[in-house]
Amino acid sequence: MTRRRKSKETIADAPKGLRQRVRKDGSLRIWWEPRAEDRALGFEPVELDADRLTWSIREAHRLNREAAIAQHSGQRQPRNRSGRTIDALIQDYRQHRSFRKLAEASRRSYSANLSIIARKWGPQLVDDFTKPVIAQWYETNYVARGKTQALALNRTLSILFGHAELIGWRPAGSNPAKGIKAEVPAPRARVASWAEVDALVAAAEDLGRHAMALAILIGVYQGQRQTDIREARRSQFQPVQLIDPETGKPATYLAWSLRRSKRQTEGAMAIHPDLEPRLRRCLMANSPPGDGPLLIDEATGKPYSVWLFRDRFDEVRARAERNQPSVATLTFRDLRRTFGHFARSGGASRDDTGDVLGNSAASDPRLGETYMAPQFWTATRAVLAIRRPSKEKRKKA
Repeated sequence: MTRRRKSKETIADAPKGLRQRVRKDGSLRIWWEPRAEDRALGFEPVELDADRLTWSIREAHRLNREAAIAQHSGQRQPRNRSGRTIDALIQDYRQHRSFRKLAEASRRSYSANLSIIARKWGPQLVDDFTKPVIAQWYETNYVARGKTQALALNRTLSILFGHAELIGWRPAGSNPAKGIKAEVPAPRARVASWAEVDALVAAAEDLGRHAMALAILIGVYQGQRQTDIREARRSQFQPVQLIDPETGKPATYLAWSLRRSKRQTEGAMAIHPDLEPRLRRCLMANSPPGDGPLLIDEATGKPYSVWLFRDRFDEVRARAERNQPSVATLTFRDLRRTFGHFARSGGASRDDTGDVLGNSAASDPRLGETYMAPQFWTATRAVLAIRRPSKEKRKKA
């Protein structure tokens, strides 16, 4: 005979809709009772289990969430939702255009976060998630992984739940990852000094990593992202004749024209005079004629992969630390910020600097034989604004 729980073991602070009644024999009956408006959508009372109070509480919460979603959408979701798990949602999102169109670096970052989410929540049903559950996981990640990773995981979850709304797995406007008061970390502000730049280049040369030395200088003088530097093609660098819009006089420059990998914006700018001799030597030496990768790793004879590029920079930075210990906190990404700092310090406007960084761009700044789009000139002004300090000033500093 089934044991019936005695009345002294009733549930305190029962969830909304959970009903409890003590029978004449002292045993407990518990069930979930839908509201009148929920009954109108097809909900009926559900018997719960007095011998499994934790399960019964969790089931009452689930039924309340299901009812709330139904009230929001105007209809009850199908009972058979077994396939609508986080794992299935991630798989569907990976096949969607919005994911497939991401830049390679962004896909890698998203994929890393999706793997963490899958390990934690993979089998869970998508429409079982609530804001308190997501908020609690954010707090856990904040302590265990730090504020930056906690925020990144929550943003990825928000994208996933937005996709769930798009494909009808959650009602519109029900994203539980939004509005949890996640803390946005202060943006990184590290920039390199000229002494640190020189130390990195010297270390690269000492190690025979001449391509990495060039990559570092391109980052400092031209302000582009690591991916665009690593994947630069020889054909992107061409001599062009520019008519200076301020003087009306022609001038010839070695120019770099590219489509940026992250935002797919077009960009074009002159090569800085300090960088040009080294870049020209690279274009002329040890490369097949015609198009091809600009940067070739000396040890492998092949273009840099993402991981090899990181390994080579880490190796160069470790060598540079011997003479310049402060470079230990520098990343290659900081060189792009360093460009902006040097350009602004040299007198470039914020708008001109933004044209180099890709914050704004002309719709079609492709190079012509004697004429350049206005955006080319504004970007070039920012590049040419960079001035190395004189030796005397560096010694005094």
